[in-house]
Amino acid sequence: MRKIKKKIAVIGAKGIPSHVSGLEVYIQNLTVEMIDDFDITVFSRKRYCDVILQDYKGVKVRYVPSINTKHLDAITYSVIATVLALIGHYDIFWYQALGPAVTMPLTKLFKKKIVSTVHGLDWKRDKFGKVASAVLKLGERCIANNADIIITLQKFDDGYFRKKWNKNTILIPNGVRQPCFRDAMEITNKYGLKTGSYILFMSRIVPEKGVHILVKAYQRSGIDKKLVIAGRGVHTAGYEDDIRKMAQNDENIIFTGLVDGALKEELYSNAYAYVLPSTIEGQSIGLLEAMSYGLACIVSDIPENIDVVRDAGIHFEVDNVESLKLALIDCANNKEKIVSIGKEAQKQICDNHNWNNTLAQTVDTFKTLL
Repeated sequence: MRKIKKKIAVIGAKGIPSHVSGLEVYIQNLTVEMIDDFDITVFSRKRYCDVILQDYKGVKVRYVPSINTKHLDAITYSVIATVLALIGHYDIFWYQALGPAVTMPLTKLFKKKIVSTVHGLDWKRDKFGKVASAVLKLGERCIANNADIIITLQKFDDGYFRKKWNKNTILIPNGVRQPCFRDAMEITNKYGLKTGSYILFMSRIVPEKGVHILVKAYQRSGIDKKLVIAGRGVHTAGYEDDIRKMAQNDENIIFTGLVDGALKEELYSNAYAYVLPSTIEGQSIGLLEAMSYGLACIVSDIPENIDVVRDAGIHFEVDNVESLKLALIDCANNKEKIVSIGKEAQKQICDNHNWNNTLAQTVDTFKTLL
């Protein structure tokens, strides 16, 4: 007799397949491998998806309308997605990040099981004003008061929820799969890049990623490596335009836009080093991926980054142009050091962020609700 699977509604990811941010990659990677045990639907927004599908590798995709503005997009999507999931009689509601969690009280009213994955304390982000930050803090409170299970990705958020809300959280660090190494071919044809000739930034182009700090520091460093900025803005077109204007007269700064597949793998495989100057993070999948490729990583000294790289990286003072400039110079002038750090980074990722462990722990956590 065929076993009836419990239905999971995923609310908070912009969509799948999508590479808008690490959150989408997290959901995409996990859900496609959880379908043997659960019937999963990801409630999505069409404009963020790479392609429009009703089914992605066995995961159902349901598209939800929303008001496409910086402040109303997430909340209108979350309300509609929650109502649709309640009508659809889903068993478990899996909320992503703080914002969508404001609809949890409605879900709890219908006695549904709720899992929340905390991807970072979003109310800290520079792009949010007072009203948006207040909504995010409300979402945090809703998680503490309504979630049956709270999953955190890194120690800082785990400790925060335990201390502030006296909650028993479950720490499941994000994991990455084995890297696929590729020779420099497409990146050479498109951008003139050769192995070891560039330092790579690969993430969203948003204020909290510190891209403006990076461009200033790079331009002042005078190093003989190019700077590749791979990514795009999300509701931050003005910021991305400002960054491009800062770099418009510098032929050594290359913008690729959003990358994926073989091109993304080539960029990781052939970079000299990786840089992440963020002022706030959850747990950066880009950073984990870079380390898995054996890249030395230059990161701001925020707890979320230090928790990942530990001693296998180069740290600089957050939001400090001069400190990052000196780190870039040190990196460019010490190849043996960079190679050694990269090897240690790769080992650390294998030990602490193994994909199979992440998947197994997540599945086991959901099974406790059955």
